[in-house]
Amino acid sequence: MKLSTFINDNMERIVAEWEAFAGSLAPDAEKQGVGLREHARDILHAIIADIEKPRPRQLGGQAEGRAVLLDGHETAAATYGALRHHAGFHLDQLSAEFLALRASVIRLWMDSGPELDALAFEQILHFNDAIDRALSEALARYAKEVERSRDMFLAILGHDLRTPLGAIIMTSQYLATPGIPKQKQDDAVVRLGRSAAAMSAMIKDLLEFTRSRLGGGVPVSPAYADIGKICQSALDEARIAYPRHEMICDTSGELSAVVDGERLRQVVANLLSNAARHGGREAPIVVAAQGESDRGDCIVIEVRNRGPAIAEDVLRVIFNPLVHVGADDGNESMPPANLGLGLFIAREIVAAHGGEITVTSTDAEGTVFRIVLPRAPAS
Repeated sequence: MKLSTFINDNMERIVAEWEAFAGSLAPDAEKQGVGLREHARDILHAIIADIEKPRPRQLGGQAEGRAVLLDGHETAAATYGALRHHAGFHLDQLSAEFLALRASVIRLWMDSGPELDALAFEQILHFNDAIDRALSEALARYAKEVERSRDMFLAILGHDLRTPLGAIIMTSQYLATPGIPKQKQDDAVVRLGRSAAAMSAMIKDLLEFTRSRLGGGVPVSPAYADIGKICQSALDEARIAYPRHEMICDTSGELSAVVDGERLRQVVANLLSNAARHGGREAPIVVAAQGESDRGDCIVIEVRNRGPAIAEDVLRVIFNPLVHVGADDGNESMPPANLGLGLFIAREIVAAHGGEITVTSTDAEGTVFRIVLPRAPAS
């Protein structure tokens, strides 16, 4: 059987092996539903077409200088490279996927007992060229996404820091004005504190993001705590920041657990902030903590809000850094702090506790972030 025919006839088996290997490289990304199965099929179909295309082999590799556009459209491999970047894969993991694909296809084909004639060797050469080309296209597109994300990150950082910094400068100048009434001085000091807190939160997110990227994870210091009180504290803070949103705390069951209370409060506060910024006001935002669940000895925390459903492609990568759900409300009193790192850090904190955070979003049910935490960290 020709190699091109074998790939076509065994497409699902090859894709399944590819997905399994990708899952071993980045299990968290695959768990979020970023299997990209259809794009893998498209790449294999493009490889089949390359193998069947009659042409002399060119020394030095045909992949060099290959554009990521074909007939005005992005190639399947280029799209795959962009999506792998958004799914949280590293550059070496993307390369490893294509190398594993090459080895897997050749191994499976050889196991089928093909006739190794001149045509077979020609197809192997063309197959290697096609893999090199696909990898080159994927890497080029991945690099463009890295550059785009970096530029976007710097732009957002500059914008979001400029707002509270500008407020601090203007308020400081105002406080230097002689004869300001005491009440207005107090109000100005509150504004200074709020702006400084916003800047501090962004800098903290940056430091924790950097620590996670370097492999250190987010440190936690577990101790006995009442998760119901933690959720109420986060809710009280959110009510001050978003006074026009109705917020409800609903607790039930035994809620004592061994957790890092401050870190967990940070997670719940972040989810409430997102709900206020991106959800609607037709129904209250609810944070619910349940001590008795179908997950055994775990505590379940949910943050629910009504509003437009989050798009499916955003849901797949919503916990990755630099992902923005939508435009901020823009009318709240607290300065914006939207680097796109909050949900990424929330996931890292939950993971550090041995827990799991997921999200669902529909027009009928609204958006629900669900955290499942063990009562005590695994020993």
